Amino acid sequence: MELSKKQIEIIESSLDSSLFLSGPAGAGKSTTGVERLNFLVRNGIPGNRILLLFPQRTLSVKYQDAINSLAFQANSLPVIATFGGLARRTIELYWPLIATETGFSNPENLPIFLTLESSLYFISQLITPLIIDGGYFSSVTIQRNRLFSQILDNLNKSAIHGFPHTEISERLQSSWIGDPAQLSIFQDAQNAAVLFREYCYKHNLLDFSLQVELFVNHLYHHRQVKDHFRKQYKHLIYDNVEEDVPVSHDFVKDLLPTLDTSLLIYDLAAGYRSFLGASPSGGKSLADLCNNKIEFSQSYVMSPALVHFNSLLTASLEGKTLSTENFEPDFLDAVSVNFYPYYPQMITWVAGKIKELVESGTSPDEIVVLAPFLSDSLRFLLSSELGNHHIDSTSHRPSRALRDEPVTRCLLTLSALAHPDWKILPTIHELSFAFMQALGNLDLTRSYLLAKHCIQTSSKEGCLDDFENFPAGLQERITFFAGNRYQTLVNWLRDYKNLPPQSLDHFLIRLFGELLSQPGFGFHNNFDMGQISEHIIDSIRKFRLSAGNVLGFTNLQLGAEYYRMVKTGILANQYPKSWTHRPKDAVYLTPAYTFLLSNTPADYQFWLDIGSRGWYERIFQPLTNPHILNRDWEIGQLWRDTEEIALNHENLNRLSSGLIRRCRKGIYFCLTNTDERGFEQKGLLIQSLNRILSNIRVSE
Repeated sequence: MELSKKQIEIIESSLDSSLFLSGPAGAGKSTTGVERLNFLVRNGIPGNRILLLFPQRTLSVKYQDAINSLAFQANSLPVIATFGGLARRTIELYWPLIATETGFSNPENLPIFLTLESSLYFISQLITPLIIDGGYFSSVTIQRNRLFSQILDNLNKSAIHGFPHTEISERLQSSWIGDPAQLSIFQDAQNAAVLFREYCYKHNLLDFSLQVELFVNHLYHHRQVKDHFRKQYKHLIYDNVEEDVPVSHDFVKDLLPTLDTSLLIYDLAAGYRSFLGASPSGGKSLADLCNNKIEFSQSYVMSPALVHFNSLLTASLEGKTLSTENFEPDFLDAVSVNFYPYYPQMITWVAGKIKELVESGTSPDEIVVLAPFLSDSLRFLLSSELGNHHIDSTSHRPSRALRDEPVTRCLLTLSALAHPDWKILPTIHELSFAFMQALGNLDLTRSYLLAKHCIQTSSKEGCLDDFENFPAGLQERITFFAGNRYQTLVNWLRDYKNLPPQSLDHFLIRLFGELLSQPGFGFHNNFDMGQISEHIIDSIRKFRLSAGNVLGFTNLQLGAEYYRMVKTGILANQYPKSWTHRPKDAVYLTPAYTFLLSNTPADYQFWLDIGSRGWYERIFQPLTNPHILNRDWEIGQLWRDTEEIALNHENLNRLSSGLIRRCRKGIYFCLTNTDERGFEQKGLLIQSLNRILSNIRVSE
């Protein structure tokens, strides 16, 4: 890529410069940041003196690729970090400095860092008795795992915005104008958060919120810690500033005066992670501390037609008058609105259009299909239709629970069979689906027959019957080829039961490596199954190292507890898969916000359900509101319909503009009479598109 004059000026600026670079997506800002990194190391700056700071690790991919390239010639590696990562590393290094003064019950012991899953587990153990016996959250009808997640989210918001966690209920209650009964729910959420925090102090547990609080309120104020950062890092490149949290901005404000060079990169009209605590206003305020402010405006991604369309859609969403004078509909070369009465018709058309694009030379990985929510049924319909055209597809949905994956259910079912002391007997349906996954090329009918016989003949210990004992007619229906694989599984489980019980993650490593990944079995040469297996094993390992150590579980108890918690929806509820390793030559199916946060462009985009309110309305959260639990929101300021509607318009404007700026050639808008759930399509997006199309007709 040929660099512009502005880019070269920033890249080659002096080694005592402080720069704030802003511009829209696709203007070459991150490319400039990567080349600035290369310029610093070429001029003799040691890599370990350079801090590369990001709101989330996935945004560092371009920099990581540059560091891994053969052209990178630094004598040491730059430090790639998020604020949360810096906080954890510093706590691990300087724990003795704060262990006593912060009130932990066992300051002489090392802390236990909790993952999201283990945090939810401990909250569930503390709060479930209050729900059952104490009447907590009696009027809340959401699933337990979502309720626990919102309690944890309240704690996280208090930490990243820098206010005491004891103020959570006060902030929520002071802004509420609805049913007074809701006020008691906010107080229940406050009591639950305080109870969990007290438990953490008692057992040396550090969830994300407590890690941030300790670093911000206690650790960073120590002279030794400040000296460590000021001596260690003399150069800073801070990308996607607008997506980071306020306490991270505070940290950078304190660090900037001590740096030799700094480059801060800000994406205009972004802030897509605001529901996670991102503060675009806080990021923008960092510009006042930089000596030079530069703004890019040219897009290296969008075609001129899409640039024109983006300006029209933004004006329409903001309610501005669209003048018909000199209204050139040139953007119709890159944009089309496609209506079909029924949902399956729309999916069939999308798959057919993608086939046309692929046949005309477009690589499948340059095509993304976006929707406000990507349900299981929608993903199945899309992938099936594309499969009929021999086009591969891949999907990424952060909200999809790991426990919902068939691979996870298979592994846990086989684990229950291997550990009869758990006293957990799989059902016939669980067993038949496990056989389908584990024993390659086994259809549902034969799997069910196999499972039915096993259930009928198994003892209370869950032992599987040998295939040679099956009735002759049943053996023929299942086939001896599948029966041999089944018998191999039975023998492997029988041999394992004769050994002392291992930790569940070690057991699954053996099961995957010695059996399921071998030729003839279902996981063989299946990358997706292998990746999910890795995730579930990692989930179990982290649970063992946190909850297992605190509660003193044996290997047997740990496995049974993990199984039960998965079944209740507490564990394996979410698992952040990699956003960076998308298969090549596969169409990408994903929710709109997920694609935005991956920060990668594509040639063509398909927007489904454009009349849905899901494009801009926030998910109902009865225990929290991320916009009220914000340092910019004044205590006592009311949250009314006016604020909600304004937020909806802002979210849609930001989302639509961000998606368009990440498209090179064309966008296909798709809608039906009703969305996937049967609701009429009358959202803000289709209304704004109709205004533009009406102006085209008037102009013509």
